[in-house]
Amino acid sequence: MAGQSPLRRWKPFFAAFGLVDAAIEAADPALRRDAIRSARGEVVELLCGVPAGDAGKAEQLCVALDGFMAESLLTLLAVPAKKVRSVLESSADLAEAVGALRLQHQSARVRGLARDVARSWTAVAEGDVARAVERFDAVCGVNKAKAAPEASRRPSLDAKRESPEEEKRMEVTKRKLRDGYREAEDAKRQRKIQVIAAPKMVGQRRREMHPILRERSRARCGASTAVVRRSLVSSFNKV
Repeated sequence: MAGQSPLRRWKPFFAAFGLVDAAIEAADPALRRDAIRSARGEVVELLCGVPAGDAGKAEQLCVALDGFMAESLLTLLAVPAKKVRSVLESSADLAEAVGALRLQHQSARVRGLARDVARSWTAVAEGDVARAVERFDAVCGVNKAKAAPEASRRPSLDAKRESPEEEKRMEVTKRKLRDGYREAEDAKRQRKIQVIAAPKMVGQRRREMHPILRERSRARCGASTAVVRRSLVSSFNKV
């Protein structure tokens, strides 16, 4: 096709080579991609040197690049599941690049391999989620088992516990009883004090009485006694 770039098929996907190589080396540093990079670079140089009108040769070189990408995807697909996390963490753009190969590349083989890689990553991710859920359920199960005896004992305790209104009424009754006992004891103690203090107060009044008043009191008592005696004598005389 005259006037069309020989890199027409690979221009949108060429960056995927570097991302896939980095992911493979992140999964296993022993899988160095230096030789693959060198051979692929030679094909790219040849493709860039193809005359614009030599579409056949350009297509052959593009097919060779399809082969390099297929090999890279097969190597990426062989990465163990436990290393997939390292693969995905190698670049934030890796998943997007593989997704573009799966949906938009013209080679059916490249699309199929990219789809297989994406599915394997999805399976690993789902497995991680399932294991995380199992661990979570196991922890929750242990917590529920520990909480079950507490829950079984709680109704019996609640049954014995009285309602707030009943507790309040009981407290009021207890307080009234205590106040009644206290008033009764105070009244009894007060009566004892009054009984004991009465004779003392009488004697004290007598001692504290002024001498003149005390003499008058004695005189009145003497006069009263004399009157009584005269009355008795008069009565006897009449008889």
